[in-house]
Amino acid sequence: MSLYDQINDEIVLMDAGEQKWIGTELALESMMAVELMLQDLQEEKVIKIRRKNHEKHSGMKQIDRILVEKL
Repeated sequence: MSLYDQINDEIVLMDAGEQKWIGTELALESMMAVELMLQDLQEEKVIKIRRKNHEKHSGMKQIDRILVEKL
């Protein structure tokens, strides 16, 4: 199962109004593509992105996890 399928399955199983952090166990490189996928889901009105957490270790402030809410 691909990473995208796995994340999509997690979102499908969420209840409406439930919030969840996505990406807590993913590599920073993967998060760029995951962020784009989550933005697409937001445009389709499946989720709402509540917060993007930026890492502080590398100094590049890349997104390391995203809080989403199921609509």
